[in-house]
Amino acid sequence: MGRLWVVLVIIMLFLGLIAAGVGGHHVSTQNDFCITCHAYEKVSWDHGSHPQVDCLTCHTKGFVTDKIQGARKVYLMFSGQVNPHHDAPSQTHPEKISENCSACHLSDYIRENDPDFFQEHTEIMAGGRFTCLTCHGDKGHDPALQALRFKAPRYTQ
Repeated sequence: MGRLWVVLVIIMLFLGLIAAGVGGHHVSTQNDFCITCHAYEKVSWDHGSHPQVDCLTCHTKGFVTDKIQGARKVYLMFSGQVNPHHDAPSQTHPEKISENCSACHLSDYIRENDPDFFQEHTEIMAGGRFTCLTCHGDKGHDPALQALRFKAPRYTQ
């Protein structure tokens, strides 16, 4: 009977970890989770050119990378090394951001309905020297509102 209890406890712990992982993933992929630290970005996004788009539609680098980077950012914030309201917006992965832009702006729908736009942008990006952010660096967020984040700290230090 003792061995059965050990197996049941291990199974229950395993199922609990899976449930926590699924729940944590669900919570951390919602806009409400993002704006707990990035409220100023959300305000500038609401007044930008894509207010209907979720945060992770543009700002994702893939499941594993996102979770590792997210855990790192949470650690840096709680250890006092980073204040999300005083750090410059991350542009560390412009190629991935361009892939995310292209998913909508260079889709098959665009190719069929706006072939000139599609051809022009495909040619510009073909050499790998340019990304969407090269020309459209401030799109999505309203730059004037995003600049306010540096003037209004979330908490004093």
